[in-house]
Amino acid sequence: MKKISIIAAAIALCSCSATKTTDAAVDLNGEWDIVTVDGTAVDTTKTESRPILGFDTAKNTIYGCASCNSINGTAHVDAAKKTIKLSKVGTTMMLCANMEYEQKILKALESVKGYKAGKGCVELTNGSGKAVLQLKKQ
Repeated sequence: MKKISIIAAAIALCSCSATKTTDAAVDLNGEWDIVTVDGTAVDTTKTESRPILGFDTAKNTIYGCASCNSINGTAHVDAAKKTIKLSKVGTTMMLCANMEYEQKILKALESVKGYKAGKGCVELTNGSGKAVLQLKKQ
């Protein structure tokens, strides 16, 4: 089972990263799997739950799971400028056996300022334009 999860993560990563980033518009609405954090693939065999982020741009909300705890907050998305302003982001406070990805995901979220579109994926970027989280549409 672990091998299948690792293979699935590798396929998801390759299918997204093999595509050149484009200037195409992207609809952030819906749920996205977090496939990389700071360039490192997420190994879902080492997480309590599948890490995801969801956006509802009409309600200016972000939600998801950082691999253990639930995430909720405000997300103001400016599609014309491809910027995201996250605020009031909070999580539940459960302690899980493996918090490695949880901490990395939450730290990366703190630095998110924008996004870049790819084919079937989105890179959330910091103020310098560096990808800190790579998301694949569910």
